[in-house]
Amino acid sequence: MPRTAIALLLPLLAVTACAGEPRHPAPENGPVSVSVPVSVATAHEESLPVVYRASGTVRGRNTTVLTSKTMGYVRSVRVHPGDRVTAGQPLVELEANDVRASVARARAGLDQSSQAKTEAENGLEAARAAAKIAESTHDRMGALLKDSAISQQQYDEAEARWRGAVAQEQMAQARVGSASSSIDEAKAGLGEAQVTLGYASIVAPFAGRVLERRVDPGTLASPGMPLLVVADEGTLRVEASVEESHLDDVKVGDVANVEIQNLPAPIVGKIGEVVPSVEVASRAFLVKIDLPSDAGALRPGTFARVSFQAGSRPRLVVPSTALTSFGALDRVFVVDGGHARLRMVTRGEAQAPWTVVLSGLSANEIVVADPPADLRDGTPVEVRR
Repeated sequence: MPRTAIALLLPLLAVTACAGEPRHPAPENGPVSVSVPVSVATAHEESLPVVYRASGTVRGRNTTVLTSKTMGYVRSVRVHPGDRVTAGQPLVELEANDVRASVARARAGLDQSSQAKTEAENGLEAARAAAKIAESTHDRMGALLKDSAISQQQYDEAEARWRGAVAQEQMAQARVGSASSSIDEAKAGLGEAQVTLGYASIVAPFAGRVLERRVDPGTLASPGMPLLVVADEGTLRVEASVEESHLDDVKVGDVANVEIQNLPAPIVGKIGEVVPSVEVASRAFLVKIDLPSDAGALRPGTFARVSFQAGSRPRLVVPSTALTSFGALDRVFVVDGGHARLRMVTRGEAQAPWTVVLSGLSANEIVVADPPADLRDGTPVEVRR
């Protein structure tokens, strides 16, 4: 084929190939954007409670340090830290041989006083009988004297015997009273010795758990020496230190929220006691929050965080659902000119259904209440009523 024919054929083939392809009209104004329907809310000021938080410790409402009231060597310690005890259960035994000797001596004195009283009562009965006979003799002698059957000397001797018998009766009565007093004194001495002997056995004052054991067998215990620490776990409370500036904000009977790490939800407690004296070192006062009986398996000594309401004041808030997080940043979408504009903010505390916004947002601005996951900065939005 001549070269001239080939040159004419190539453009014709190119035109034929282009004619076989489908044709699409080119867009005139670029891609068309679709508006995302969103619900909105207005950032506004809401009067919210001011929450003050303090750290505290779970303690038994009744926590006691058991001490020795007498001197003696520790014979045995029957419990260990963590053991549960019942009221009246023996915990520590002390040697008290001298006190046991005092009890035996006091009991012997009581027996002796009882025997003395028995002898005095028998003597009183004999004196009464003698006095009665002497009185009868005196009366008969008086009648005989009137009849001049006896001399005055005989009558005087009968009267003297009668008066002596009366005196003997009175002395016997006094001995009975003295013996009764001796018995009372011996009983008191025996009771005192028995009480002192009871100090040698230290028992649990209530049902609870042993927190500390401070002595071992063989230790010489002295009066006032700590032996054990026992806490009542049936009724627990949290003791928290509160700054002195909040002394007027915390009152007995107010509700406080208690957060404990191993519990799934906060516990609602009630302030049972406020110690008004301020500790000099920490400039704080002690607040005791009573916990409900169904607070869960808590142990004294557990760390707790306590939240108190300290008045209220207006604060800028948005719905909690309007806030999203990106790493360590908090953000909201502000509706501006029909578009969603991303705004970085500083989040404050949450008090359902609101969350406080500390910075990055002004009052009366419109925010997306519940932004979709695919919402981006600059996306057109349609406000859904």
